Amino acid sequence: MMCPWPAGLSVLGCVDGAMVFIKGSGRVYRRCGCVDPQSGKALGAGCPKLGAGRRHGSWYVRLELPVGSDGRRRRVRRGGFGTRKAAEEALARLGKPSGAGGGLLTVGAWLAQWLATRTGAASTSKNYGHHVRRYLTP
Repeated sequence: MMCPWPAGLSVLGCVDGAMVFIKGSGRVYRRCGCVDPQSGKALGAGCPKLGAGRRHGSWYVRLELPVGSDGRRRRVRRGGFGTRKAAEEALARLGKPSGAGGGLLTVGAWLAQWLATRTGAASTSKNYGHHVRRYLTP
């Protein structure tokens, strides 16, 4: 079943069978964790070191979602990217349509992937597998 596409919006993904849309293309920006010594408040994107130092701070992306059923504004923010290019690629991935389920993994599927990619001692992998199957996999 095709969902109608509202004018000026692009699709973010599918959540519980419903399409989730974003306004525009989002925003990429840089910020850091520096604190103002006088006020004790975080400087964030207003840090003077951000303009001078290429390595100072991290890159973030932000998408605006439609207003929720409670009437409140909704945003998606992801950060910690080392470069602007990495943040722009993440923004492009977030803004692309995804298949049913929004491409989200269940806890069980994620744990199975995690176990398959683990490296280390055989006994550790065996114990992790046991605990995941016994206590964590739904």
